[in-house]
Amino acid sequence: MPTASKQRARSEARRSGSPGRTRHGRTTDDQIAPAITDAPDRIARHSDPDIMEIWKAYKTRPRAELRERLIVHYMANHVQRIADRMRTRLPDHVDTDDLVQQGYLGLVESIERFELDRGIKFETFSRPRISGAMQDYLRSQDHLPRLVRTRFRKMTTSIESFRVQHGRNPDPGELQSSLELDEEQFAQVFKDRHAPAVIPFSSVVTGTSHDEDGSAMQNTPDERTTGALERLQRSDLQRWITRGMDRRDRLIILLYYYEEMTMREIGLALGCSESRISQRLDSILRRLRAQMSHEHDQRQFDLA
Repeated sequence: MPTASKQRARSEARRSGSPGRTRHGRTTDDQIAPAITDAPDRIARHSDPDIMEIWKAYKTRPRAELRERLIVHYMANHVQRIADRMRTRLPDHVDTDDLVQQGYLGLVESIERFELDRGIKFETFSRPRISGAMQDYLRSQDHLPRLVRTRFRKMTTSIESFRVQHGRNPDPGELQSSLELDEEQFAQVFKDRHAPAVIPFSSVVTGTSHDEDGSAMQNTPDERTTGALERLQRSDLQRWITRGMDRRDRLIILLYYYEEMTMREIGLALGCSESRISQRLDSILRRLRAQMSHEHDQRQFDLA
């Protein structure tokens, strides 16, 4: 049993021990406070000194010009890098510039929420928000419902797992057993097994997915529009064909061949039966053939 003098000695030893620690070795508040206040200095040792000065000034007194400098710096050195890395896992029709634009939204939010005294690098803090904004954009542009996309991934995973185990692709029955689905559910999943792909317009026109100058759309003719020369030629041909015809015959030709109306519609417009319009049109065509044949023979005679 310890004596009173030994107990007093132990008490003095505990009171004179290392500052900032209890008898169980736990850190006291006197040591925690300096660690928090040193956080900006620890970040500065791993960051650009100039950008850290901007951060300190912005968090002390937020101003638009400081915020703009932060955005310019991290767009070039941080957002672009995230977009390039994500772009390597995406189809060809996804543009990196679109990802960068969406990453800008996550960057702005991260700048406003970032706390300089927490001792975390801004790149580490902002990366989930920036990549999340890009992924939200990709999901909004997806032409397939999320359920179809989930089913497609689930089936692909099951097929790959079966191939690894058995060295071949599963048949429908084995795949259904692997997915643990009933007949109706499996029929729907099997129907959605081929996810439709988006084909860039430039690949259809030029045979390549790259269309940096945007010329693919400009060089594609629009069949719905006609040029001035073509319109003039059609007008001249129309006057030449209908020359010498009476008003009713000329109207039948124009409505049938130029306005693309049916014989029934023409009969209703002119107050005649459909069979009467058919007979009249046949008579007009025979007369035109005879006229063209005569003009051709006359031309051959003149050349001779």
